[in-house]
Amino acid sequence: MAKTNLIAGLDIGSGKITAAAVLYDRETNSLRVAAVASVSCKGLRSGMVSGIRETSVAVSGVIDRIEEKTSSEINGLYIALRGENIETFTNHGIYNIPRLNKEITSDDIEQAVSNARSIHIKGDHEIINYTTQGFAVDRQRGIINPEGMSGSLLEVDVNITTGLSSSYNNLKKAITQPGFAVDEAFHGIMCLADNVLSNEEKDIGAMLIDMGGETTSVGIYADGALRFSKDFPLGCDLITRDIAYALHTSRINAEEIKKKYGVAFPSVLGEDLDIAVTSLDGRSTNNIRKSFLLDIIRPRTQEIFEQIKNFIDKSGFANMAAVCVLTGGGSIMSGITEQCAQALGFNEARRGGISRDAINGDEEFFDPSYTTALALAIYAAKRDLIGEGSGGISAGSGRFASKIKNIIKDLFSS
Repeated sequence: MAKTNLIAGLDIGSGKITAAAVLYDRETNSLRVAAVASVSCKGLRSGMVSGIRETSVAVSGVIDRIEEKTSSEINGLYIALRGENIETFTNHGIYNIPRLNKEITSDDIEQAVSNARSIHIKGDHEIINYTTQGFAVDRQRGIINPEGMSGSLLEVDVNITTGLSSSYNNLKKAITQPGFAVDEAFHGIMCLADNVLSNEEKDIGAMLIDMGGETTSVGIYADGALRFSKDFPLGCDLITRDIAYALHTSRINAEEIKKKYGVAFPSVLGEDLDIAVTSLDGRSTNNIRKSFLLDIIRPRTQEIFEQIKNFIDKSGFANMAAVCVLTGGGSIMSGITEQCAQALGFNEARRGGISRDAINGDEEFFDPSYTTALALAIYAAKRDLIGEGSGGISAGSGRFASKIKNIIKDLFSS
């Protein structure tokens, strides 16, 4: 396969792995979506590996699809993490410039960042990634890059992502066994925010909610930086399960009914249609009203948002958010933004997706199910273009050695 600057993001989700790949077009000086793909995976549950072999097979499958669609070899691989064991927080670092010449150097910046990273974390956790979120020089904030500036006191805010060591190591094993290497891993909510929230929303204060199948991720931004994040083991698969149970139908049928007719708030019910439901054994059908479906869905969405509210209220970050933005597959359900706004106390909530100004691509690539993977690929591509790295822990060099990769894959699949 041809060598390109193809960068891929893997969304390690709930029972599936979703991938998106982007290319930098030098002629137009813009990013372009090259391909997307999704593969079901029985070895994943709520973003955590429950079977290494099954996850490895899924990783190989989704990357092979991307490379087949693009006829190119992936040149950089990044993963988006989610799950209860993932935590992010912002820490402050300070460094006094010791020289008479007060010009700030890259070594000074590195020392300030190192001081911010010197924190106590749980014994069974490790730092997966860290990113700088802004500097201050002699108390003057809003500095993007202080290198070359003069000052006596250098300060930095660093966002740190930690995760359960065993969980992260199992994921790395699942990816490296078939011969792949990971450049970096990020908390998915951070990559989403970079592409879904506007700079104004980040500054004024915004809550971003990513509604997945088994996990709901929440991030709160204020003054342009991520101040709080939390993943909850509650997702929209619970709604599918509730529909299947209440209507005595299969989960496949319940998922189709949810996507086509699902509604979460009374004011958007519309016409109270009859909905045909196939029985669990597939031998008969019966009709229900759309309003009955609302009675099934609304209590579960209320529970999800109320649990989010209870936790955030206790965290001390609730008052930082002035706006609320929903993303992910669960965000497309009719009435979900209205239910969210009522439950969390916002005047309104909106759906958020990847800005078309950020990247070019066909309409199919912007389906909500690909949002996290695509946001990750864009986030990584931008960092790669400007040569910015976080120093996060990686599973390898981050570049694919084709011959070695194919040998290992052949051994693994035999």
